[in-house]
Amino acid sequence: GNNAEFFFFFFFFFWVKGVIIEVLEFVEALVKMFDFKIEIEVSTKPKKAIGDDRFWEKTTKGIMDALDENNISYGIDEGGGAFYGPKIDIKILDAIGRKWQCGTVQVDMNLPARFNAEYINADGEKEQPVMIHRAILGSFERFIGILTEHCAGEFPFVIAPTQVIFIPIADSHVAYAKELEKELLENSMDSKVYDMNESLNKRIRMAEKQRVPMIVVIGDEEVEHQKIALRDRRKRERSEMSRVEFLDMLKQNQAGDKI
Repeated sequence: GNNAEFFFFFFFFFWVKGVIIEVLEFVEALVKMFDFKIEIEVSTKPKKAIGDDRFWEKTTKGIMDALDENNISYGIDEGGGAFYGPKIDIKILDAIGRKWQCGTVQVDMNLPARFNAEYINADGEKEQPVMIHRAILGSFERFIGILTEHCAGEFPFVIAPTQVIFIPIADSHVAYAKELEKELLENSMDSKVYDMNESLNKRIRMAEKQRVPMIVVIGDEEVEHQKIALRDRRKRERSEMSRVEFLDMLKQNQAGDKI
């Protein structure tokens, strides 16, 4: 079966707005990292539902107020809510405009009632909390499939299986390449050294086919001056920088893609 990252939380009802915004901020950071666009829908009471109209009106209004107060645009899916409460559906748009249902935030009063969950409020009275179901990606396997198609295999730096490929021009450059490989590993970055017995051009082509974020070619000048020649796989352009500048750039990429 597929693995899904559903979470369930108990809250005071008046916390619902804040929790919704926290979830949506997390979603926004995630889709920004993967360069997705999103659409948000509020799904309202279906024909078959539990709970009285007051609960549905109150919770649906709470969801809409949270979105309105934070200038988040959304559509309405009339009757699309779960039987136990209204929800927010988060749909991502991939590189060719297809919509995928992934994230959801659902308000649930059914399970707290069935669990007889209660808390004592500030007036010393018993109240029932609200439960929120939250999923950001839905099924991990499905999301990775969507992401792979969206990126055409060119994953963002932070999740690329191999982030940098070093290509030493000659055997005398391999030691420096391995030094850089070790330095990246110490900074939690994955890299490979392409020092196999093939021509330089073939090794560059092999590296490009791997769709890694960065390819670094190392020759005499790079070894002598402790610098690197960075090759942009997409633009087929080269740029040079010092070893320290290169590592700083990678650290910034790594930090910038963390949520």
